[in-house]
Amino acid sequence: MATKTCITPTQLEHALALKDLTLWSSNSHAVHLMASEVLEGLRERGWPTAEVVTGPRVVHARENYALLGYSPDEVTLGSEHTRWVDQERLLRTQTTSQIPAALQAAATARKPGEMRLIAAPGITFRRDTRDRWHCAEPHQMDVWVLGEPALSNRKDLLRLVRDILEAATPSLGWVFSDSPHHYTDEGIEVNLLADEKAIEVLECGCIARSLLERLGIDPEQHGGLALGMGLDRLTMLRKGLPDIRLLRDEHPRVQAQMHDLSQWRPVSRLPSTSRDISLAVSPGLSEEALTEKMLNAAGEHACWIEEMQIEGRWAYGDLPEQAIQRLGLIPGQENVLLHIVLRDASRSITTEEANQLYGVIQSAMHEGEPGGGYRL
Repeated sequence: MATKTCITPTQLEHALALKDLTLWSSNSHAVHLMASEVLEGLRERGWPTAEVVTGPRVVHARENYALLGYSPDEVTLGSEHTRWVDQERLLRTQTTSQIPAALQAAATARKPGEMRLIAAPGITFRRDTRDRWHCAEPHQMDVWVLGEPALSNRKDLLRLVRDILEAATPSLGWVFSDSPHHYTDEGIEVNLLADEKAIEVLECGCIARSLLERLGIDPEQHGGLALGMGLDRLTMLRKGLPDIRLLRDEHPRVQAQMHDLSQWRPVSRLPSTSRDISLAVSPGLSEEALTEKMLNAAGEHACWIEEMQIEGRWAYGDLPEQAIQRLGLIPGQENVLLHIVLRDASRSITTEEANQLYGVIQSAMHEGEPGGGYRL
């Protein structure tokens, strides 16, 4: 098995200290309110009262991957998207990691003819891209319904989706398409329609017979539905938030609006600044890996980064000698062109501050000869 790249103790400490916005408090966050509204909406529409389960942020790979049907090869490849704590444990990438044990308990307790609904909300951790819909610490909620084997059908699955979206975002239409999953049959992806765009908000399917067998649950006695939703995106679409970073923004005018699900009242949308940075890097780095390097380099100013996109890639042999010299490109490396947008929600970023941050990012990410790479 290939050695996995692990996060540092400082990075782990930061991840464990980050506030989980799904948790109840005397001044609960909109993300928590969204989860609560979905579960109450399901109860009002005839589904069982939810059994809410929570779990640790650091989980074993068996819980996050193996029990759910992922192969060891996929777990190794998952290093591109996974924050490993050590060679066997990771910061959970999905709240589904809490489901196997909860599903086994529900199967033991369930009476013939009864349905049991399990809800697992919480913060998750990814190595992800950066734009207004993506962040590295998204909030999710799994909703699984365990009942008789006949419950595993597309009609009831779409009824569950409809009832969730009517509770979460009643004003928006939705569409779905087939999307296979490791632990479901007849899997689908569901997108909400907002401003003439399709935004993915959940994936679901019928609980796979193979999963039940792997968990020691008799598929002749039990069946059901499995669904995972993005609480951040549902909250953004419900409130009309333009940027996922606003959910955690500390500015008082922003935070004042983060404790209900009412429509977002725009706080002055300050101007952005952008640069293209051309770098010499190791070949084949994913967009997620490059994003992580960029955010680590930015440090306390990572919150200024609104978006990063890869504009192009060129192998050493595809570049003219002049470009190779200017980049400080070393044989075997590649040239990557990144477009990076900065914007702060509460104040304007000065040209000097922007240039300084772009310089820090360029210096930290450039792997070629010293002094190579440049901003456009």
